[in-house]
Amino acid sequence: MSDRFDSWKDIASYLGREVRTVQRWESERCLPIHRLPGGDKPRVYALKSELDLWLRATPPEPQPAPSIAVLPFANLAGDKENEYFGDGLADDIINALTRIPGLRVTARTSSFAFRGREQDVREIGARLGAETLIEGSVRRSASRVRISVQLVSAKDGYHLWSDTYDRELTDIFAIQEEMARSVAQSLSVRLAPAPVVQRFTEDMQAYDLWLKGRCAVARMTPAAYLEAQQCFAGALARDSRFPLPYVSIAESLFESAWYEFVPVPEAAPQAKDLALRALALDETLGEAHAVLGSLCGVFEYDWTTAERAFHRALELCPGSPAILMRHAFYFLVPRLRFAEAIDELRRAIALDPLSALLHARLGLALLLARDFPAGEKHCRTAVELSPALWPPRWFLGGTLMAQSRVDEALASFHSAVELVGREPMVLGGLCCVYGLMGRQDEARRLYSELESVAATMPVQPLAFGWAYLGLRDDRVFEALGKAVEAREPGVTCLPSLPIYDGIRGDARFQKLVEKMGLPHTTSE
Repeated sequence: MSDRFDSWKDIASYLGREVRTVQRWESERCLPIHRLPGGDKPRVYALKSELDLWLRATPPEPQPAPSIAVLPFANLAGDKENEYFGDGLADDIINALTRIPGLRVTARTSSFAFRGREQDVREIGARLGAETLIEGSVRRSASRVRISVQLVSAKDGYHLWSDTYDRELTDIFAIQEEMARSVAQSLSVRLAPAPVVQRFTEDMQAYDLWLKGRCAVARMTPAAYLEAQQCFAGALARDSRFPLPYVSIAESLFESAWYEFVPVPEAAPQAKDLALRALALDETLGEAHAVLGSLCGVFEYDWTTAERAFHRALELCPGSPAILMRHAFYFLVPRLRFAEAIDELRRAIALDPLSALLHARLGLALLLARDFPAGEKHCRTAVELSPALWPPRWFLGGTLMAQSRVDEALASFHSAVELVGREPMVLGGLCCVYGLMGRQDEARRLYSELESVAATMPVQPLAFGWAYLGLRDDRVFEALGKAVEAREPGVTCLPSLPIYDGIRGDARFQKLVEKMGLPHTTSE
């Protein structure tokens, strides 16, 4: 063998790696590469003796953590009524595997996107970025349950492990523990002696009601939210020391207040009380800490307590896409810490690549960070993943408006309105958009419509704030001030949303930002 390799291909072949990896090693790990002078792309070469010396002196590059996705379990009972049980079982296994250090687990939203689809496991694994898949079936009958499960390689479809559990329903937590440990053993992941499955209640009917409620929430309709609340309340009526329904109700109340379906003064205190009650029962619930952090920041402007709560949440659940998203969007973005927020949202998407909500939130964060083309890309991905969701279309309109693509922006805004309806916040937003685009006649017509709505029902001050902003009306500061006092969630974007650029230098605007304890610039 020659002591000299005269191309990237030869160097990569000797090191047993791809060319891109070897090129990265040159810049990141000081791989000894020489270049011959001349030409736009100087030829490279490497000496075998130097490569051997580098290999002996350089620690091996860490191997990526094994990755896994849990597909929804097939319901063999045949009735739609019991489908929630299989979904809940798969979801609990996802949560259990997430607690195993050194294992990367795809989140529910992406894994469940393949429900009912006949697709090759290799294609599913490639779309989810998962090396292995868990698939199975469940049949529930009276007090017994039969679960068949298998671990499959997404590379070649080879079965790595399989088992069947035919037990009493009361053994469901033991079954989940056995599954998680068998999977970890099959993937050569080291496990601590402590259980990975937490048994939060001994009342199986309470657990069943919580599963049913959690699956209802995933449908994301007003009727489903009402059904979920009834299920969670029923679970607590049976076992008031079951902490998970408290967290689930708190999360639901926060989201309802965020989208202004319910008044903040009504929802926020109740949600905070529920999160604290859950933590009093079990301090290790990362989701409860994350909800508490969201509430303290967005609705109380107590960013110190919010930071402390999020730190604990991420300490307990570093691999949770939901917690990463909450921290990024409800704490880092208002604090103008965009680089950190975008990094955390990208990490969340790596764990939940088919989540329209995550792509939409990343698109909005990029819009606020003034990276409009990248924001547009992720908003379009969100629209493709979930065409029936309105927020991605509204955010997409914002990215297009920021790039002066007026007609495309208006089309996107109006497609969102068709889905959500002419709600007061939407009318105020459209009035702002038309006004800032210089179409004052349309803006005034929308303002008149908003006033007519206000004569029949309460309208949020922020809706009028946006309308006044588009109309260049000085009453914008009074309306925004009322919105800050009312703790409307949208005001935490005052320091960053591009629509406010025209009034950002006004002392009255700056005082509103300071009142929320937020920075004016990214120098924090």
